Amino acid sequence: MTESSIRDKCIINTNKDEDTFVGVMCQNGDISIHFPLGFNFSKDDRELRNEILLLLNTIKSTTAREDSEISGLAKKADKVVFPIQAYLYVVYDFLSRGYYRERETRYANDKKGKINWNKTIKTREPCVYNGKVFYLDFVVKKNTIKEDELISLIHEYLVYDSFEKIGWLFTGKHVKKPAVKYNEKMFRSVLKDKISSTFNDTNKKLFINMLNIVDYIGDDDSESNFKYGTYRFEYVWEQLIDRVFGISGKEYYFPKTTWVIDGKNHNNACLEPDTIMLYKNNVYVLDAKYYKYGDTRNPRDLPESTSINKQITYGEYIAEQKKFKDKHGSSYNVYNAFLMPYDKGEDHNIIKIGEAVSDWKDNYKKYERVQGILVDIKFLMQKCVPQDEKLIEKLAKVIMEDNYE
Repeated sequence: MTESSIRDKCIINTNKDEDTFVGVMCQNGDISIHFPLGFNFSKDDRELRNEILLLLNTIKSTTAREDSEISGLAKKADKVVFPIQAYLYVVYDFLSRGYYRERETRYANDKKGKINWNKTIKTREPCVYNGKVFYLDFVVKKNTIKEDELISLIHEYLVYDSFEKIGWLFTGKHVKKPAVKYNEKMFRSVLKDKISSTFNDTNKKLFINMLNIVDYIGDDDSESNFKYGTYRFEYVWEQLIDRVFGISGKEYYFPKTTWVIDGKNHNNACLEPDTIMLYKNNVYVLDAKYYKYGDTRNPRDLPESTSINKQITYGEYIAEQKKFKDKHGSSYNVYNAFLMPYDKGEDHNIIKIGEAVSDWKDNYKKYERVQGILVDIKFLMQKCVPQDEKLIEKLAKVIMEDNYE
C-alpha cells in the first residue's frame, strides 16, 4: 500500500443502520480503517498514521478481552477479535532489530560435545571416589544450526504476513517474500520450543507474539478477511468519559431499591450512572451518550425522556440523602450532564449546547436541569489521562456556565 492511498482507506462511520463498526477491517484483501462518529482526520499523512494507531490503542485500552483470544463472535458482539497487538509487536520489533538471527548459545545435558565446565560445576552434582571428583553428566554446547535457520525463516514469514496486514501503517518499506511455506504444525512446534528454552526476555516476548499470530492463522494461511474493532463504540465512549472524568468507587452513589415480601428483603439491581465526577466538593452525574447530535445538530438525535428522567433521579438521590450531606457538607451542589461526541472544527474542545428539563419538576434545582455537552472525540482520545484534573475543571466550568453554544 502506498502512503498516498492511506487516506482513501479511512472512513468515518455514520452510526446509522449497519454502519457502526469502528476499527480495522479487511475484506477480500481490501483494508479499510473505520473511525468513530465525530472524528476529524489530520491533513498530514504522517499525523494520519498516528491517528490510526491512536484509534487502535483506544480500542485496545477500553475493551475487556485480550485481542489474542480466538473465538467465533457474532457480528453484534461488543468486540471483534484479531491479534493486532501481536502483529504490531512483530512489526515494531522488526523495524527496531531487523530479522531475527539466533545469537543465544544453547546448552544440553550430554556425555558428548564441547563441555562448558563453568555450567557443569554450578549445576551438576559430582561423584567423589577415593578422594577424587568425577562428573558423570556434563553441560555441553548444543549444535542447533538447522533449528536456528528454521526460526529465522519462520520469523521472515511472519514479518511478511504482518506487513501485508498492517505494516503499511508505519512505513512504505517493503519486506522480502518468505522462503518457507506456511506450516502450522511445524511453526507452532518450533516456537513453543524456543519459548521454553530461551533466556532472553525480549526474544521470548517476540516468540510469544509470533505464536499468537500462528494461533490466529490456524491451519490456513490464505485467509484475507479479518477485523479488529467493535460494533459497539458507545461502550468505548463510556469508558473514555469514565476514565478521564470519573472517580473510583462510584458504586457509593448508585440508588438502590428493595422488595419487601413476607418480612424478607429482596434487593434489586441498582441504577448505575455512567460516571460520577467530583470538583470542589460538588457532584457531577455524567451520562456518556454516543449520539449523532454533534454531527447532525438535529434535536431528534438528543437523549430521550427516559434518559432525562433517569438523570434527574440520580441527581435527586445524591442531593437529598443524608449520607451524601454528611460526606459533602451542607453547601454542595449536584449537576447533571449528557456528554456527546462531536468534531470541534474551529470551535472549543468542550461546549454546552443547551439543557433538558421535565414537567414533573419545578426545574429550580441544578440537578433538575440536565446539561447537553459536546466533547471533541479526537481530543478526548488523545488526552485520555485517568482523572485528568485540568479537564475535570474545564468540564465543570462548562457545565456550570449559563451561556450556551
